[in-house]
Formats: sequence, C-alpha cells, structure tokens
Amino acid sequence: MRIKKLYFLPLVICAMMSFINNRSHAQNVYANGSIDRDSISVGQPFNYKLDVRIPKDYSLGWTDLKDTLSNSIEIIEVSEISKTPINNSNDLMVSQILTLTSFDTGYIEIPKIGVKYSKELNDTTILTCYTNYLDIYVGTSAIDTTLAYKPIKMPIKQNITFIETAPFIGGALLLAIIILLIIRIVKHSKSKEKPEEKIKPQIPAIITAREKLSQLKEAKLWQSSKSKEYYTDLTDIVREYLKGQFNIDAAEMTSEEILNEVKNLKLETLLFNKLQNTLITADFVKFAKANPDANQNETAFYDINSFVEDSYTFYQETMVNTTDDQEKEETEQ
Repeated sequence: MRIKKLYFLPLVICAMMSFINNRSHAQNVYANGSIDRDSISVGQPFNYKLDVRIPKDYSLGWTDLKDTLSNSIEIIEVSEISKTPINNSNDLMVSQILTLTSFDTGYIEIPKIGVKYSKELNDTTILTCYTNYLDIYVGTSAIDTTLAYKPIKMPIKQNITFIETAPFIGGALLLAIIILLIIRIVKHSKSKEKPEEKIKPQIPAIITAREKLSQLKEAKLWQSSKSKEYYTDLTDIVREYLKGQFNIDAAEMTSEEILNEVKNLKLETLLFNKLQNTLITADFVKFAKANPDANQNETAFYDINSFVEDSYTFYQETMVNTTDDQEKEETEQ
C-alpha cells in the first residue's frame, strides 16, 4: 500500500508544477491605470497613464482609443506607445499617456480599459486584461472673494495726430483722383464713338417738289399702265410741298380737308381749280379704279407743276408785300 502511494507522488508533483507554471504566466500579464492628480477644475486637463506588463514573446493588440472614454471623460491627446524591458525578467512594460478632461462636476469614474493579447504570434485565442477603475473629482473654478473690487476705468482718450490720419487722407484723395480720371476717360471715349451730328441745312420745299416732279416724269408710270402709283406719287409730292411751304399737315388729310386749308391761302381761283381737279381725279383712280386717258394724265402733271410754281411765286410776293406794309407802319409811327 505504501508503494502505491509513492508511485502516484511524481504524478501529483507534475500536475502541481504545471498548474503553478500556467498561473505564473497568467500573472505576468496585467494592466494598470494611474492619474497624476485626484481632482481638477471643469475643463482642466490631467494625465492618465496606461501600463501593460506582458512577456516579450506574447502578441499584444493595443487598444484603439476614440475621442472619449465615457460620456463624462473626453480624450484631448494620446502619446506615442513606449516599450521598456523589465530588469531580471522576460517581460516588457508597454505604456501610453492619455491627456483627459471632463466638463461634468462631482466624482467622475474613469472606466477600465481592456487590452487584448495572445500567448503566441499566430495564436487564435485572444485574451483580454483590464485596468482598474479610478475616480477623479471635478470641481468648479474657485473665486477668490478676499480680493478687493477695483473700479472699471474708461478707455484713455488720445488725440489723433495728423501723422496718423495722413495715410487715410492721402488714400482717399488718391481714390477720388482715380475715379475722376476714369469718368473723364469714359466720357472722352464716348464722345469719340459718337461724332457730333452735323445739322443739315433744310432744303426749301420748292426745290424738293421740283426734283420729285422731274423724277416722276422720267419714271413714266402711267405710260406703263401704273396709273394708281402715278397719282399716288403725284399727290404725295403736293402734300409734302404744302407742309414745307405753307405748314399745312396735308399728309394726314383727305382731299376735301386739303382744299379747305388751301382756300385760306387766298390763291387765284384758276390755281385753286388746278389743285382741286387733280385731287379729285387721283381719288377716282385710287378708290374707284378709274383709268384716265393720256391727255388727262399729262394735264394732271402740268396742273400740279403749275400749282407748285405759281403758289410759290404768290407766297414770295405776299411775303414782300407784308414786309413793305410793316415797314410803312413803323415809319408812320
């Protein structure tokens, strides 16, 4: 019986050694968090140091930290990761410093941070170790009530010197000069683009009528069976002449209205009849489609030509007589 107990003793010792060995490996990996102060004011930064001790042959997956650790703890800055060998050991101390702050007040809990690792490089078994929980007190900024209040001083008024205002005055003058030059250049260019219109001397109505009557005669419209065009042009010539010579707006008048206005000129009856006969004939041709013979067409032309020439002579004589009468009246007075 004693021999059997001795037989199982090595097995028990081996099992215990294996358990102790595994436990020592598990204890060699740990994470720790520490802060450089116990309390801060609202928004004041503080440092949180994250340390992970791990064997050199282990694979470490470092935590990817975001902008916050919790709803109350914000991350301001993250330092580079440092690796320091531990003396008399096969372990490394992997460290990183986080600059944190909080805008809440009271005791704020800093949550634990998990760090993943595996015992071999290609080991698919992922383990996690966590840091410890920490608390930090966040208080409002204290106001020192022992300090005496000082009165608010108004800004000191200083007189503005000419040297200080000179650049602004000079700039304003320069800008005004530039604007005036631009306006002058624009006006000058516009005056070049639009040359002054020369006032053409007004051609006397008698000259215009003579030229147009000559052109109408040469056109030989009625000889080409264009009686309507012939009488239209003939009456237009006399209408234009009446407007230019006697200021009768005949262009917009009917033949009857024209004759009523011409009566006021007190022309000779024969001269008035020539105009009347031609206007009546022209109305028949234009509106009743009458077709005068050659003798009537020629008579109409010579009657209008005679009316233009004789009425102009009458006008000239009337103007001379009127001038003489006025001079006599002035002399008698």
